[in-house]
Amino acid sequence: MKTEDSFESLKTLFETDLAEKIRVLETAICDANWETIGRVSHQISGTAESFGYPDITDVAVELERSVGKRSLDYSADLVKRISELFVL
Repeated sequence: MKTEDSFESLKTLFETDLAEKIRVLETAICDANWETIGRVSHQISGTAESFGYPDITDVAVELERSVGKRSLDYSADLVKRISELFVL
């Protein structure tokens, strides 16, 4: 298998996983589950740039930082932004 094919396979897995992580974040926002929001946003920020999503990394870093603020509205806006960036 070519390196390019391997990377594309990994990117596809990342994208599938990211879609699930966005759903988990949306649920965590509804439940005010700050532990999950922090953990999942950290996971996204650690991998998104590697697969060509630097803007998602930036927003995920901000989402991880927002956990300390405990603002559901702000965190929900950041999750929405991640979702919008992923669709593009």
